Amino acid sequence: MVYAEFAPSESLRPLVRCYWSLTSNDDASAPSIAPVAPEPALPDGSPELIINTADPFHAVAASGEMVEQSRAILVGQITKPFAVAPTGRVDLFAVRFQPHGATLVSDDLGLITDSWIDLHRLPVRGLDLLADALSAQPDVKHRCAIVDRVLGELLVTRRSPDRSVHTAVQAIESSHGTIALDELAATIGCSLRHLQRQFARQVDITPKLLSRIRRFQRVFAAWRDDPRSLARVAAECGYFDQPHLVRDFHDFAGQAPAAFLANQPEFTQFFLPAPRPAHRSPPESSGSSR
Repeated sequence: MVYAEFAPSESLRPLVRCYWSLTSNDDASAPSIAPVAPEPALPDGSPELIINTADPFHAVAASGEMVEQSRAILVGQITKPFAVAPTGRVDLFAVRFQPHGATLVSDDLGLITDSWIDLHRLPVRGLDLLADALSAQPDVKHRCAIVDRVLGELLVTRRSPDRSVHTAVQAIESSHGTIALDELAATIGCSLRHLQRQFARQVDITPKLLSRIRRFQRVFAAWRDDPRSLARVAAECGYFDQPHLVRDFHDFAGQAPAAFLANQPEFTQFFLPAPRPAHRSPPESSGSSR
């Protein structure tokens, strides 16, 4: 499969981290591949709006059963491994929001923590039509333009996230989750309790949990640079000690770090921090994007 990220328009970047696509590296007319075992997507603090224009994906629901995902969904904050599997040809186009960015399309992210909701059930009119629009337009440059236009219109009509949340998210991101939250709240000019309440409404996870997730995500790049010592990786990423890192791996990846890092699932690797060109401009033609 081929994975790529693209930058949204400048006006959307406070709320949208990037657009991304994941496609089979075969011809669209080729027969579907056999189903594969589910592999985990890991928590990264970013809700995602995902449009599937090819064969369905299956996901492991909270009940443990395998269920089929709809063509157009909003995936909420995930706080543990979220296992999915393609059933055939893959053609996904998605919006990866900033931690607070999904307020652009949803009024209550708490309903879909570690789960998803069909776009037609969201309070924003017209989002459910994106699946048809993107199916009719396979060129990734035009797909970016379509989604830019739809989300740009929502910037005008939807309520913006609270300024304290926006500032706190930026600080947590830039510090890779190592900033002291009491000091952050004081710098913003509010209490930590107030910040936690605003996060509950607009991010759906606490500032502390977002900080843990961002610190955890940093581990992958640090380990890739020098995989010889987990103790060094733990210290570089702001952990108190190696057991602290091990706890986060059990919570967020479902495995001990040594075992997971040494044998990362292929699907999972697409969505981990990597030394690839990210957030690039859409290509000039569909041929350059595949």
